[in-house]
Amino acid sequence: MALRERIAAGAPQFEDRAVPCLQLLTLGASLGDGTFVTVGTYQDDSAWGLWLRGAASDYSADWAGMAGIYRMRTLSELPTGEVDGVSTFLDEEVLAEVVLHIQGRPLLLMAGELYEFAQERLVFTRCDESVLVFTDPSAAESVDWVPERRELTQG
Repeated sequence: MALRERIAAGAPQFEDRAVPCLQLLTLGASLGDGTFVTVGTYQDDSAWGLWLRGAASDYSADWAGMAGIYRMRTLSELPTGEVDGVSTFLDEEVLAEVVLHIQGRPLLLMAGELYEFAQERLVFTRCDESVLVFTDPSAAESVDWVPERRELTQG
């Protein structure tokens, strides 16, 4: 999902070196047994949480030819391999964050979204409708979150 709808050239901007995460509508993964899963979000009253679902396919055919603020691509920057561990974190009763340990590398998934404001400034929002993916979980600590990122309950 684009970070900004339109930049100077009029096209959406999907990457920015100053943004320490990916913003995704859905994260899809294929498992070793040939099945697929997706990580998306669900709405619980006013907050959004993460949701893991089984999928019949990788959905690539559904996204072929997409244009605008959405696109489909392989995320080669993400770790692959066996998941060694999973840590879940609740904000109130919503699954707000998950840390996957994939062959020793941590990957933080967070329900959230980046909103564009004047002068192309991005505001990082927690518990919102996109999936934010941090390959360096410590980078999430350096972001100014709205609302503030607080102590979460480990699930």
